[in-house]
Amino acid sequence: MNWPLIISGLGVGAIFGYTLQHGRFCMNTAFREVLLSRDFTVFRIYILALLILILGANGLDAAGIIKLRVIPFTWLANVLGGYIFGIGMVLAGGCATGTLYRVGEGMIGSWFAALGFLLTAASTLSGILNPIAKFLWFGPGFDPSNLSSAKFLYSVTDADGNLMPVTIYSVLGVNRWIVIAVLAVPALIFIAKGNFKRAAGQKGFSWWFTGIIVGLVATLAFYASEIWGGFPHARGLSFTGPLNELSAWFTGAAKFAAIKRTAIEAQAADIPSVVGRLGTMTWSVWMIFGLVLGSFLSAYKNKEFSWRAPKAQSLVTQFSGGLIMGFGATLAGGCNIGHGLTGLSTLALGSLVSIIFIILGSWTMVYFLFIRE
Repeated sequence: MNWPLIISGLGVGAIFGYTLQHGRFCMNTAFREVLLSRDFTVFRIYILALLILILGANGLDAAGIIKLRVIPFTWLANVLGGYIFGIGMVLAGGCATGTLYRVGEGMIGSWFAALGFLLTAASTLSGILNPIAKFLWFGPGFDPSNLSSAKFLYSVTDADGNLMPVTIYSVLGVNRWIVIAVLAVPALIFIAKGNFKRAAGQKGFSWWFTGIIVGLVATLAFYASEIWGGFPHARGLSFTGPLNELSAWFTGAAKFAAIKRTAIEAQAADIPSVVGRLGTMTWSVWMIFGLVLGSFLSAYKNKEFSWRAPKAQSLVTQFSGGLIMGFGATLAGGCNIGHGLTGLSTLALGSLVSIIFIILGSWTMVYFLFIRE
């Protein structure tokens, strides 16, 4: 057994899960409360963590310690998948990470949401929903031997005609640190407006401490996934791909499903970067196990663990939300963490578009479920 892979994956996941549970950090809550109650506290956690991760990940990449991978920009899939995922996470009562850390708390509804996510994620990657996904990734008439036939793929080339990663800075034609500096200024102003005083009787971590730890753990995940994870690049925190890997390992589906893509297809849309790894216990799968374990330890230590089952109607709603999330996340090539934190830290244009539409999808469902009533 590869003990460095297992131990580092479990360790990073456990710290992450403990922080999520004790800091009550869920991006579904962050996006929902901005619209519903104009409370930006949890959203500040997200922005602070993202800023730390952008600086940490790009610093490690620039120093040659890790190699960042930029998610391809399949614009239609990023738009539709992101929007669908945003709708689903509101119905599920939590984003990908929010659902998983609540699994560790003993919330049965989150177990149902996670199950729904697994089912449609696997079906979209290599099952009955795959033809729909392939059409939205590549477009009609896609020829695997001809990259230019991928109608929904946006590409950027250098002066010699070589393909470049589709990032904010490559599209603008500027140095990435200029983009980072421009983004950092409003982020710091927004963070500074938060209330740093601990409220009387507040349980758990302060919002700013949670943001710092999430950002540092996400940076550590980039390093650990490349150094000990066996990946050719820094994968970082990721959930859609690992859940597909876990599903294929558990069911043996990888042995029967037609999941192979040509090199051109993988280059056009390496979604979600698990080609050749389905059915294996990767670093990221162990990280997910660690997350649930860390959440359980936090909840148990603070006497917040208990098996709780909502009403049958809520179970159906959360399961349905999980089904929608799994399809949307795999179609978009990532979830709220894969795009909104890990992907966006690489300044990938596809991740920026995806997280914008995840937020819009979330706000749409928040409006229909809470505001309109």
